[in-house]
Amino acid sequence: MNSQTVVSIRCDNFKHEFITAMRRLAVGQRCDLARYLWAACAALLALTPLQTALAATAPPLGTTTGFAVLGATPNVNNTGPTVITGDLGVSPASAIVGFPPGNVIGTMHAANATAATAQVDNTTAYGALAGQACNVTFAGPTDLAGMTLVPGVYCFGTSASNSGLLQLDAGGNNAAVWIFRTASTLNTGSASTVQMINGGQDCNVFWQIGSSATLGTATTFVGNILALTSITLQTGATLSGRALAQTGTVTLASNTISVCSLSPPPVSIPPTVGAGFSSSTINAGGTSVLTLTFFNSNATAASLNAALVHTLPAGLVFAANPNASTTCSGSGATTAVAGGTALGIGAGRIIAAAGSCTVTVSVTAASPGSFVAVIPAGWLQTNHGTNANTATATLTVNAVV
Repeated sequence: MNSQTVVSIRCDNFKHEFITAMRRLAVGQRCDLARYLWAACAALLALTPLQTALAATAPPLGTTTGFAVLGATPNVNNTGPTVITGDLGVSPASAIVGFPPGNVIGTMHAANATAATAQVDNTTAYGALAGQACNVTFAGPTDLAGMTLVPGVYCFGTSASNSGLLQLDAGGNNAAVWIFRTASTLNTGSASTVQMINGGQDCNVFWQIGSSATLGTATTFVGNILALTSITLQTGATLSGRALAQTGTVTLASNTISVCSLSPPPVSIPPTVGAGFSSSTINAGGTSVLTLTFFNSNATAASLNAALVHTLPAGLVFAANPNASTTCSGSGATTAVAGGTALGIGAGRIIAAAGSCTVTVSVTAASPGSFVAVIPAGWLQTNHGTNANTATATLTVNAVV
């Protein structure tokens, strides 16, 4: 039994348990309670995919990559000033109708070898999508409006629709993939929207449709639509992705369609470290504060993926009250024992995007001398790499006169 079914059952049980109580209430109170009950269940259903979705894999698109629109039979049919950025093709039929007034910023392929090969690759990609295991299953017709979905494979026992706003949350991973598999149709309401948030890419969204897809008037839609039969874009609908019909027609009406492309993963910039003493010169028995500073130049946060230990130079120890602390967010203890030499920083601490944070501890020395704290290259280990630089700080301890 999938998680969606479990939640549905829980909502039904919840409803049943309230029936008796509702019968004892006045009519107005019954209405208020019913509205509350169904709102709570709807919210729970909407949140369920966030907790259960797992990784999905983008299929190989082969030669369909360059196509914004690909139809099969009897034609690709357009009315109005549609603009297609990318190639337009049809196979095995040869009719491309309505260009002009439609405009193709790319190449048209009518029943030629390029279109035929693209249809073969379209079928292969469709099969690859169909073969991926479902992470979340919706048993009946499902409206995705109001949901925020993490990457994963979402399956629909019948049809899927979107009457409002559907958000796809990549969580900062621009390689995240969503796959939507319907047994029958996909339909969107007028002025509905599919929106990518937190770094998701249009090209990593795939709609594997068991029959036909229809994008309603003025719909804003993203992703690759691979429909077994036909695809229809009603007046004013826009698509960033691809419309690939395997056996039927693609029908257009004053649309804007742009073939999408993937951006490469962002290049991580390794962190850097710095070190310094609050007082560079103290008397024997006095204290100074050692500060280690971590710098992150990336547009996303850097997290420590390994615990850190910094050992003080011989002769330098932690003060009676070490006051070890950090401004780095996240979890992971910062530890130092009075008289000890090992400063511990737990894994899980976070350096903010385009920011820095510090670790501080009070140190002392009983004997005079020059003490050099060294942070070696490769010491700071994060999801964005390790520090390439070496940081040093020198503390001079004078004899007490």
